[in-house]
Amino acid sequence: MSSLPQLVCVEYPGVVSSPTSMLDTLGGLETIAQVLEEPNRRLELRFRPEDVFCKPTCGEKHSGSSFLVKVKRKKLKPGRDSSKPATKHTVEVEGAVTDCYRFNNLCDFQYLPMSESQTSIYPQVYSDSTLVSSSWLDSPAPLFTPPAAFSRMDLPQDYQFRRETAASSAGPDTPHNIIGRTRQRRSHHAIFVTYDVEKVPDKPREVALNQIKLKFIDQERLALVRDKFKQRPVWSKNALHAITSIPPDRLKLILPVVSYYFTTGPWRNQWIMFGYDPRLEEGAAPHQTLDYRVRLQGGARNKVAAKRSYANYLLPYKAMNWSKPRTSLISKESFTGAGIQGRQGEEQQEPSEEERERMLDVYLFREGRVPPYRQMFYQYGDIQLAAAQDILADSKGEVCMEKSGWFVNGTEDRLREVLTHSINRQLAREREEVMS
Repeated sequence: MSSLPQLVCVEYPGVVSSPTSMLDTLGGLETIAQVLEEPNRRLELRFRPEDVFCKPTCGEKHSGSSFLVKVKRKKLKPGRDSSKPATKHTVEVEGAVTDCYRFNNLCDFQYLPMSESQTSIYPQVYSDSTLVSSSWLDSPAPLFTPPAAFSRMDLPQDYQFRRETAASSAGPDTPHNIIGRTRQRRSHHAIFVTYDVEKVPDKPREVALNQIKLKFIDQERLALVRDKFKQRPVWSKNALHAITSIPPDRLKLILPVVSYYFTTGPWRNQWIMFGYDPRLEEGAAPHQTLDYRVRLQGGARNKVAAKRSYANYLLPYKAMNWSKPRTSLISKESFTGAGIQGRQGEEQQEPSEEERERMLDVYLFREGRVPPYRQMFYQYGDIQLAAAQDILADSKGEVCMEKSGWFVNGTEDRLREVLTHSINRQLAREREEVMS
């Protein structure tokens, strides 16, 4: 099996009279090779490859365990011996088929570039030449703007048109004949408040407490997070993850039990201990949020990575459908006792010094370090720069305001300038080290 060539099968949904035309409908050999290199990519088939507006039908990859067999049939000359067969067959195994692309899904809706009189308007809406002339651009054209994809899914779905049992995302006052246009926010039963709320929450929701039991949350981790909020009443999720090493999927279930979340104001994107109102406590000033965007200058574009890139975006139909039902897996780490025993029995590998530093960079800003992402949310007290702390000491206000909190207006802009100068100095030092 290992010595045989590895082959890929394409179950083409049609009668192939010309292999060249068949390859053109699949995008050519280069496109096919690109699809084979990506594990979750689907193979697109366009029945009109010369039409750029043709919507493809997609084939999904399935694992296979078959062989490609070559059979030769040779006619033998008739002889005197009547028992001799008239034909002779030879069988050769050409290779093993490990993957197979099958086109079992529906094809997307087709919208042809035609006018009402059933004449083609293709030359008017698309130019075949790579360099478009100005006369073609200035000439009048019919309105033809089809979307990139008409249907997000190409498999029949069983959908029950009924009203959601929970509160509608469009609001509680939405009429019963209106279906919410957006998906409900997955809050994990957390309490979200805005700056103008009259009274901050003082206890979690009952469903959040029940969720801790249903998800088998480790009580030691819950106690650790509670202790951190007693030490400091305002935390960011990134800071708690870096300090406690609790996985994010566990931390998002623990936080709604011990804290609430500010969506606006000076403490936006922060988790605050239940019963603690930072608007009334002047000691909450160092915990205010600084929304900092790294300026792409002095080599920062190549040094600081973006959290997400839209350059590699794929349309929904181009990738495999991962929404199909899958088997649920429960690992022993999900349970309290088994998880502790597993961690004690296995010797965990200590992170390196650079890994620890990168983990701290997620929520700390320090001299000589560059932020890991282009947009960062820092707490004022986590900016470990002498110049920044001097600005905070000189900018204290007397009352708490919605925009600047316990500091005077313009404090955020001064802090951003200090952070930008620190990053530029560090990038300049790194360039000098490379040049030397």
